[in-house]
Amino acid sequence: MVLGLSEQAKLIYLQERIKEAKEREKSGRITFIVGVVLATIGFGLGGILGLGGTLIGMLGVLLAGIGFFELIYYTYQYYKLLDQLKKMATTFPTCPKCGKEIPQGNYAFCPFCGAPLKS
Repeated sequence: MVLGLSEQAKLIYLQERIKEAKEREKSGRITFIVGVVLATIGFGLGGILGLGGTLIGMLGVLLAGIGFFELIYYTYQYYKLLDQLKKMATTFPTCPKCGKEIPQGNYAFCPFCGAPLKS
């Protein structure tokens, strides 16, 4: 997380990173599918194409592997960032003395320990 930003700026930053993770996840999915197709064609036609078919198949396996790991990584990032966004959106003010969450309302003192909330 970037320090020194306002809450609004932090929310916008997180939303942009979530969008980027989703786009990269999509890119990984496409790379994986292209790799599977190439591997299937290459190894399927290996008898006809000979060494060329095997090379296409190996390229397909490589692309599928890269796409798979990219898909997994950015899916994980997406849900991690989404969790951070949810935590930011549901953060409640806490008492500086006892640390308990203050219920919604306009309180001058903590309803749990009586510590002043506004200076």
